[in-house]
Amino acid sequence: MLRWIRIALTLFVSSGLCATVLNASGRDGTLPPCALSVNAIAPDSLVIIWWNVENAFDTLDDPSTKDDDFTPQGRLQWTSKRYYRKVAQIAKGIRTAVGPGAPDFIGLCEIESPAVMEDIVRRLPWEWSLWQYYEEGPDTRGIDIVVLYQGERWELVQANLTFNAIVNGSRAAITTVFAQRHAPWDTISLSWWHLPSRRRSNPAFRQGSLHQFCQNTASDFILGDMNSDPRGPLAGWMETFAYHHVPFCGNWGTFAFGQKWSHLDSVWKVASSSWKGNYRAIRFNSPSDEIRLPSLKPTFYAGKYYGGASDHLPLRFIVHK
Repeated sequence: MLRWIRIALTLFVSSGLCATVLNASGRDGTLPPCALSVNAIAPDSLVIIWWNVENAFDTLDDPSTKDDDFTPQGRLQWTSKRYYRKVAQIAKGIRTAVGPGAPDFIGLCEIESPAVMEDIVRRLPWEWSLWQYYEEGPDTRGIDIVVLYQGERWELVQANLTFNAIVNGSRAAITTVFAQRHAPWDTISLSWWHLPSRRRSNPAFRQGSLHQFCQNTASDFILGDMNSDPRGPLAGWMETFAYHHVPFCGNWGTFAFGQKWSHLDSVWKVASSSWKGNYRAIRFNSPSDEIRLPSLKPTFYAGKYYGGASDHLPLRFIVHK
């Protein structure tokens, strides 16, 4: 079901940028050129957020999906207390990732239901004037991608949900086209992906899904959880469709399993686009400093509850012409 929702609820704003950055490979400790100006955002720049929020389930059992673990009686004892802590942490992470000002677009994945989104957005600043695009996908666990956008600045003129024909019952992709409501009347096309899990050890599942999504995509940028490092075979797969990795200002990666970090979330630009930019992973729920290898506080780790927002970091993508 397609839902268009405008949200206007007042809350306090908590913002800030909590990361000093190292080079993209994290090896020699030097700052890449894109990191030097990432905090100096020009007035005409766009702020785009992507975040895999790790199993944002409500507490209700949906007989049509595999969400039994995320109920009060389930294996993970997913109580209302844990649920509301989770949505509060997600909202705090979004505010942190956005920083000062308001976002233009936010993409979230692993959202179970519209009710979860309502509870998250209720905790975001009302002055962001967020609208949302939510269309339920085919994932057997019931997790979806949701796109939020600043409704006073942008109009959603096209949106398509693409089911994954390679892996039945797997994650989908969303392609959106936005037009500015005021001068300079720009348009931008954004695709939001969640490729099959690395639990499927055969990379052909991700490669096949990528090829299918690219054939249905004509976007300036693709943002998503690719479940693959952008410096590996993923780069070659994307270059087949004229997409190139956007400069990354980062240190340890975007996903942590304990203290093992991976760069699973990334941003890709089509060669013909006149837009440009760079992105970084925003430190949130990561208690260590930047010198030592940090850890990340997830919701669960190895089946044990820790009460964090996610095992992924949010991405902050700054775009300009």
